Amino acid sequence: MSQFAVRLATLEDVADIAALVRALDLHYVGPEVAQPLEPTRAMVERSMREAEGTRYALAYRDGRAVGLACFAVLRPGFKLSGLLFVKELFVESHARGQAVGVMLMRWLADFARAEGLTRIDLTTDGTNVGAQAFYERLGAERMNKVFYRFNLSTDVLTGD
Repeated sequence: MSQFAVRLATLEDVADIAALVRALDLHYVGPEVAQPLEPTRAMVERSMREAEGTRYALAYRDGRAVGLACFAVLRPGFKLSGLLFVKELFVESHARGQAVGVMLMRWLADFARAEGLTRIDLTTDGTNVGAQAFYERLGAERMNKVFYRFNLSTDVLTGD
């Protein structure tokens, strides 16, 4: 029987986080666009050392990292209670269907409640119906929101 555990990542987990972030990129954008492991590792370590807001939770099966949640606590939020924003939730393909994603989401909910946060927000690509069905099975409400993005590689918001 496999042993599963989820916990907040520390600097000692940079290699595991980087490997899962790279696997996530390979899954979504392919090897042509995904960054190599070393720059990925440097980004993870920088984000953790600078305490920029990014946090990571890791899900382990039999001592091996198989799932990752990248999240941030955002405030003020409703009645100043704040929220937990999930940027990425990823489970390696061989570990899917084993409730790893459910464990990560439950861990995130427990973490948020312990911090006094009152909600979890996240987005999915419009075409990612599998993720949408997963979140809805867990009780998430589909919100009628419009998502915007400023592409800073163009001349937007430059003051010109």
